[in-house]
Amino acid sequence: MPGMKLLATSVCVASLSLALARQAAKKPAFEVASIKATDPNPENTAFIGMTADGAHVKYTNITLRDCIRGAYRVRDFQIVGPDWITKERYEINATLPAGASMEQIPEMLQALLAERFGLEVRRERKEQNVYALVVGNGGAKLKPAEVKSDPGAATALGPDGKPRAVMQYSLPLGGVNIKATSANFESLLGIMSRFTARPVVDRTGIAGRYEFDLTFFPEANTPRWGGVGPDGKPVEIVPAPSVSEAVKKYGLQIEKRREAIEMIEVLHVERRPTEN
Repeated sequence: MPGMKLLATSVCVASLSLALARQAAKKPAFEVASIKATDPNPENTAFIGMTADGAHVKYTNITLRDCIRGAYRVRDFQIVGPDWITKERYEINATLPAGASMEQIPEMLQALLAERFGLEVRRERKEQNVYALVVGNGGAKLKPAEVKSDPGAATALGPDGKPRAVMQYSLPLGGVNIKATSANFESLLGIMSRFTARPVVDRTGIAGRYEFDLTFFPEANTPRWGGVGPDGKPVEIVPAPSVSEAVKKYGLQIEKRREAIEMIEVLHVERRPTEN
């Protein structure tokens, strides 16, 4: 009967719509993943690596704070949680499902943290004191990075949750030096903020990757420089310029601001993941 056919068709359409909705709501997840604890030494701040291709992703020497940062595409200062999440370290090896893209890796890491560590978070915006990096009146003076293809080069966890080129920093007498052959502003500011009184946020509106060689006097985490040289004689320490002065070489400037920043508060997380 026409009425029965119409009802059956409607039921089929409704069932199909519900199935598609459920499929769309399902978050991407790694196909399989292996997690093991590594060096528990809290002083182990060695290189935090991340490699990824179309089939696998690997994190080495990574803390849960690092994982949360990569999974939610935030910076360290945006994460509020127990102290131990910055100390316990893990190695994670995961297989990507067929057809997955690199852009989906952060969401897959979110799912992994929830499933294996029981991570629960709350996201909210809070007012924060920050240094805003902006373009100066004369315009930016940046050198674009040379595009190099080196599949064997070491990579680290980037601010977008994907691998980035390695950046180096050192502590010469009187300052901190950051060098990068290919970095975007988010990666640069992530390291800069380790040594500034306020986190530095990018308000330049400039995309792309550039070369940086920046030296400034640290406002936070100030190293204890020795005052004696190799010959046993006192060494005069000449402080590097302030961070505000240092960025001027790139046509940039720093402004003190108070802004509403998204924060990730850890409500619950387990120290040990469930079995592989």
